[in-house]
Amino acid sequence: MTTLLRVMVWMLWCAAMGWLWWIHFLGLGLALASCALGLILFAWPGTTARRRRGRELRYVEMAKQPMTVR
Repeated sequence: MTTLLRVMVWMLWCAAMGWLWWIHFLGLGLALASCALGLILFAWPGTTARRRRGRELRYVEMAKQPMTVR
């Protein structure tokens, strides 16, 4: 997820918690705690398995011998 999308989802989450507080479904402390928990969850980095490991891939071609044209 991009950073902008994460911020937008967190803002939507906080707006939902604010609305639930406004209709007296949640108390103020629980609504604020939910926003803080949402910030932690949406700020958590994505899986590292998808990230490219650039350093290993960068030097693969260096070990090959140059081709001679006959």
